[in-house]
Amino acid sequence: MGAKYGINIEVKNASSSDISINNTRSIAIVGDDVKVENTGLKYYPSIKEAIDCVGEGSIKDTLEDLKAAGLESTLIISSFIKSDRVAEDVLKAIDDLILSEQSTGYRPKFILASIYNKDKGVWEKLKGVGDKLGAIYAIEIDEGSEDKILEALKDFQSKRAIITYQKVTRLDKVVRPLGGFIIASYAKVMSASEYGFAQTFSNRLIDGIIGVVDKVEFISGEDCVADRLRGVGVSLVISHSGLRAWGGEVRDSDFKSLHSVVIFDTIIESIKKSQIEAIDKQVSDYLKKVVDDLEAFYRKLVANNVAVGFKVSVPMDLNTNESIAEGKIYIQHQIQEMPLMKNITNKIYKVNDYGSELVKEI
Repeated sequence: MGAKYGINIEVKNASSSDISINNTRSIAIVGDDVKVENTGLKYYPSIKEAIDCVGEGSIKDTLEDLKAAGLESTLIISSFIKSDRVAEDVLKAIDDLILSEQSTGYRPKFILASIYNKDKGVWEKLKGVGDKLGAIYAIEIDEGSEDKILEALKDFQSKRAIITYQKVTRLDKVVRPLGGFIIASYAKVMSASEYGFAQTFSNRLIDGIIGVVDKVEFISGEDCVADRLRGVGVSLVISHSGLRAWGGEVRDSDFKSLHSVVIFDTIIESIKKSQIEAIDKQVSDYLKKVVDDLEAFYRKLVANNVAVGFKVSVPMDLNTNESIAEGKIYIQHQIQEMPLMKNITNKIYKVNDYGSELVKEI
């Protein structure tokens, strides 16, 4: 209690948390394991520790893919015992990932359900869980021809799916689905720097594989199957100065590439984490700090080539007397992400304008 007369000093923290980027890129693996004690959600700090603990099954096979790719990552594993109820078990194991942060303290950025991700019911379950968690997931099309791939995809829409159909040969000559290796490649790119989330896995060499079982036509600068499939959201591996990923487009009306989705997901996640401190605090104490923090955050994104430009405002038409009285504050963000170079057109003209240069040299 302060003094009745004289000077009292009160110190109050009126700042929200600075907006920082979470660089933890945990990978969730869904699949079967013969060990009963591993059933359910488990967290592992490394791939090596996970391999040492799991039994035979699809989870171990996926871990071997990540190991071959040279990935270092924290893992969340959701496993089940293989039975005649496998269709229900895999859907439940995917659903269980919703509780991963509450159960393990970590939320996955990537989801792998190798061998089980060919079923369209699993596609939809991965889509639902992926959208809730802001996680990227791999799905596989069990077809090899362009026409059948297009037919399989005709009703599927997603902005977070890495869609593949090819099988590849791992370093130890085991044939495996491509999806795990692309996820590993993407995770490595993201974790390479604080702003690695603004990079793409496409047109980078894929570690961990030595061959492609399902080869695809790719001719640089010409219409080809690889480019046509990429255009409808399929990610591939092509042979071009090594085995490299080719893709990153998504099947969504608002976003055209996974690159844009990941940038905005990361921005949203970072802002949510920072602004939670402002909830239930007085508007007069916190609103200006919240806006100042946002502008500082976006300036860092521009300086690091994540964004081209931005504008943050508190529009009067949205922030009415009524909404402010209810404690509802609307902040408008306008951001343009840094685009990726997708196509270079070289216009080369044959001319006869320089013959006189030969005479000048005499």
